[in-house]
Amino acid sequence: MSQEAQEVYDSGLKLWKYYHEQKDALTDASFYDIRKYFQGETNGRMNTKSDDEVYMRLIDDLRSKMKILSQKIEPKVYEYGFLK
Repeated sequence: MSQEAQEVYDSGLKLWKYYHEQKDALTDASFYDIRKYFQGETNGRMNTKSDDEVYMRLIDDLRSKMKILSQKIEPKVYEYGFLK
């Protein structure tokens, strides 16, 4: 696993652990479920922010690590012919 992928994994694991500290957490929650739990929905659309400061710090960290990983992967998608 690349360093960037490991950082995404580690950051996601921190978010997952924080979610499971909540008393009403679902044991088999997906990333979407976790986001919905903290961010909520308005008019059928997920809100972009949460009042939970710890969650916002964790999700911001995860998003930044995912962006770095995607920048590393993107050129290889074309190089290896996944997209033409």
